[in-house]
Amino acid sequence: MLLVEWMVKLQQQLSLQQSLIEEQQQQIETQQKQIEQLEEELHKLKNRSSKNSSVPPSSDQLKKPSDKSKRSKGKKRGPKYNHPGKTRNGFGQPDQVEKLEMENCPVCGADVEPVEAAPEKVQQVAELVAQPIEIWEYHRLLYQCPNCGWSGYSPLPRGVLEGFSYGGRLCSVVGWLGYGGNLTWRKQEYFIEHVLGVPISQGSLAKMQRWESRKLGTILSAVATLH
Repeated sequence: MLLVEWMVKLQQQLSLQQSLIEEQQQQIETQQKQIEQLEEELHKLKNRSSKNSSVPPSSDQLKKPSDKSKRSKGKKRGPKYNHPGKTRNGFGQPDQVEKLEMENCPVCGADVEPVEAAPEKVQQVAELVAQPIEIWEYHRLLYQCPNCGWSGYSPLPRGVLEGFSYGGRLCSVVGWLGYGGNLTWRKQEYFIEHVLGVPISQGSLAKMQRWESRKLGTILSAVATLH
């Protein structure tokens, strides 16, 4: 009987360890994606100047000016002809599909009929939704363990801080507005309130920036370890 109980507990421990391993693997994959994004952001920050951002000209590093005389005359700027575009084939599965129909001729006002043999013309458009922010409310129960006496509330999801009203992805946006976009506190506050529709204070903005700064430092340390 004791052997059976020991085997059951051992199986439970193995299942728990397997769950922890899977969760850690997911965290590693998520951190790897964040590392790649941050490396891209760092590359952009290194090449930032007053010509491609809002930083003052005095902060520009000394660079060799481009020789405009080397450009071939008559050559147009921009991407080359037939270059592989990112949105040429659309954005994949659409969230909303709207069929635009006509009833009257725009010239004479008479009734019009669709040409059944002609193919439909389809165009995908990426647009901000009316409410880009969702408000989540988490209800947490208090649990206790009759075996060891532990008690505590169910944990919050990843990216949610205890006692803080703004999620991790929103904090990442605010972190970019400050560090990448170089927006002032007032402009960040205006963007969050009037574009995203979420009331926010400058104190919360500062806490978001500190949180993102700590995450950036942790990830950069991980990058340095990998290299």
